[in-house]
Amino acid sequence: MDYLERPHFVLALRSADTSVRAARDVVRAALEGWDRPDTTGDVELITSELVTNALRHADTVTLVLYLPDDKTAMVEVWDDNPEGPVEPPHDMQAESGRGLFLVGALSRSWGWRPTGEGKVTWAQAATP
Repeated sequence: MDYLERPHFVLALRSADTSVRAARDVVRAALEGWDRPDTTGDVELITSELVTNALRHADTVTLVLYLPDDKTAMVEVWDDNPEGPVEPPHDMQAESGRGLFLVGALSRSWGWRPTGEGKVTWAQAATP
């Protein structure tokens, strides 16, 4: 089944101080509207980290959320930077750099793939 036949949305984001919060808020509202509330906050945090990375390293960012099945939410962040994300070495004293570590810890799986215009970074998370 094509994801367009399942609940989904697409949100274009611009580089602004409010973009990450807007992405989280929209994801929360969408999941609640689809009767799949993010009770643990994992999908929101995954969204926040992926969007933050994209906004730091790209000019054009698009968030895609869809439900590929009855137990999963897929978060995709499309951007115009062709370079893949790099997980820095774990430094518990660092003030930043733990985003991809969190995404990996909270998701069933995550990764990235190149596109014609850049890349898409994705994470698959469980939903109730």
